[in-house]
Amino acid sequence: MDKILVSVIVPVYNVEKYIERTITSIKEQDYENIEIIIVDDGSPDKSSQIVGGLAKSDTRIRVIHKKNGGVSSARNAGLKIANGEYVTFVDGDDWIDPNYVSYYVTLIEKYQCEMIFNKNNYSEKCKYSGNKSVIIQPEKAMEWIYTGKIFVAVWNKIYKTSFLKKYRIAFDEKIWYGEGMLFNIDCLQYVDKVVVCEKCVYHQTTNPDSA
Repeated sequence: MDKILVSVIVPVYNVEKYIERTITSIKEQDYENIEIIIVDDGSPDKSSQIVGGLAKSDTRIRVIHKKNGGVSSARNAGLKIANGEYVTFVDGDDWIDPNYVSYYVTLIEKYQCEMIFNKNNYSEKCKYSGNKSVIIQPEKAMEWIYTGKIFVAVWNKIYKTSFLKKYRIAFDEKIWYGEGMLFNIDCLQYVDKVVVCEKCVYHQTTNPDSA
């Protein structure tokens, strides 16, 4: 399974206090065949220098430095160069458990689907973790997103890269909040099933400087 390349895209903006922990958690995955695409979105703090230094420590890290355009623009820049069969997103102030990538790859290969959504993540409000995974209809997935049963963000999920490219699914760069919901709803227009899992493998940081 490790032969399947997975792209992990990390948008970076004003996260100098968190980014080293974030990237370290990705580097320490028990699934080693990954490319770590860090997109420095014109960050005015020391994030740019930090990720530049981190890139020297691991050949799997690729860094893009670009003019500030917002998180949607940053993620799109990462998607354009992603080589992985699957792609997942990690925010620059969050971190992941060592089995994050292997957990999702196992599920998406098992179910042969285009995406996996997770109901749970570690945060101040959520501590529950489970081993169940269920197949639901895309309409039900939309309902769960709108009602908060599935968090709207694109992190804590995995997508088949060829699927995104086939339907030209990308982030709307004109908006800076709710972009994840629009991206996920767009994806759901083109599938006949969605797999939803419950294991907590993603840690969400409460960051007052984040959108």
